[in-house]
Amino acid sequence: MALTNNSNGTVLVIFGATGNLVQNKLLPAIYHLLKGNLVPEKFEIIFVSRNPDVTKESILKKIDDEPMRKGQQNIQEVTDLFKNRSRVLTLDSENPEDFFLLKNVLQEIDRKNGEKLNHLYYLAVPPSIFKSVITCLANAGLNKESGNISQRILVEKPFGTNLASAKDLVGFIKKYFKENQVYRIDHYLAKETAQNLLTFRFSNPLIEGIWNRQFVDYIQITAAEEVDIEGRAVFYEGMGALRDLIQSHLLQLMALTMMDVPQPMKAKDLHKEKLLLLKSVKPIKKRHVNEIAIRGQYAGYRDEVKNAHSNIETYAAVHLTVNNSRWGGVPILLRTGKALKEKTTEITLVFKDRTRRKITPNMLTIRIQPNEGIGIRLLAKKPGLKNELEPVDMDFCYETSFKDIQPDAYERVLVDAITGDQSLFATSDEVIRCWKILQPILSAWEKDNKHLYEYDKGTWGPAKATAFAKTHGCEWLMNTSHVCEIHHLGGIV
Repeated sequence: MALTNNSNGTVLVIFGATGNLVQNKLLPAIYHLLKGNLVPEKFEIIFVSRNPDVTKESILKKIDDEPMRKGQQNIQEVTDLFKNRSRVLTLDSENPEDFFLLKNVLQEIDRKNGEKLNHLYYLAVPPSIFKSVITCLANAGLNKESGNISQRILVEKPFGTNLASAKDLVGFIKKYFKENQVYRIDHYLAKETAQNLLTFRFSNPLIEGIWNRQFVDYIQITAAEEVDIEGRAVFYEGMGALRDLIQSHLLQLMALTMMDVPQPMKAKDLHKEKLLLLKSVKPIKKRHVNEIAIRGQYAGYRDEVKNAHSNIETYAAVHLTVNNSRWGGVPILLRTGKALKEKTTEITLVFKDRTRRKITPNMLTIRIQPNEGIGIRLLAKKPGLKNELEPVDMDFCYETSFKDIQPDAYERVLVDAITGDQSLFATSDEVIRCWKILQPILSAWEKDNKHLYEYDKGTWGPAKATAFAKTHGCEWLMNTSHVCEIHHLGGIV
């Protein structure tokens, strides 16, 4: 069935049609939404490119060349439908006059369908031209809503590069689009396991009852990548690990993990609780930055970016605390890095040893990617005549527990934007608050050329990171956490 909670059809306008994001993420997502009939009955796509040589055939070549995802064969009917509902518009994203051409095309689509359709503008373009596209849309009147017809924009991160630029961007967008029209994408929040985090917490009294400082010793959230910067020297030299993942994805995952129960479970209330949690993070003082944050750079990075004095971190770890009644005093470790030993994103809660016997702690891990699932580490008696304890892992894995193919994060992003559900998107207040939390670290690191520790590729980061965790009463758990690693699609190996 087509979407029933969206009475109007939708035109999806994609700026930056020839970029990697469109080819690798959006084309597969749209294909599978069409295949599952998960778009409005009246649904069309406009690919915007400034290159007059770009054609619909060149953009959609990918769906002919290879199956869209997970080894599935393309269905010709879906491929034809995709092509029939798509068109290419040559347009200079920085030329206001060209946007009246877009307006004319949108009006033509409305006439063809016999009604006005919603418009969804996806800015798959560099942040440097966000303002230009937004200004031009507004100049052509493509930001104005009437009746139940919506004009929405989808914006990819980064949302600024520091607190000042984030405030500037938020303020600029507000001049032309209201908050309920803006969808700031954090695709980590759209991943199935991240969504299940709320259900797992709030729908299981056994879990929610121990989800607090009485029982939790510390929390660790990691986003580790095996790949290096993959030749993106210009991008990464202006970004760094703290900005790239901790400021956005990891702080958002932390907020989902630690916020109180929204009442009711609506987008507005969910964002209210997330913001309250973020506002309760203890402020970082500049003079204490080296105590609560550590950074590293993998060996060979400076040669790769051709900058012998580069001060950009490819590894960052931060210790935070939250001042509220649920979590006061519980250490929170956030960590990310390039060229590390494994690719994984996961949230781990380590529980206190209330037996006072100094035994191996219980742990609960939510694996966002890969091997998506939730695992619990418990203690059991080891077989034999002696009363010896041994840690055992109990987990449920999406791959074996759910036979249906999981929707890709970008499928969820598009469906929610089409239907107007902002639950999994970052609000302007959340964006600014996240920058405010980390700005003291950014400011200190910009002026500090000493505390940047080198590490070898294929390791877990700088050696000093181990001592850093222990200083805060924690230890990195990546070498002991193995959620769903013994499973494959056909069962247990």
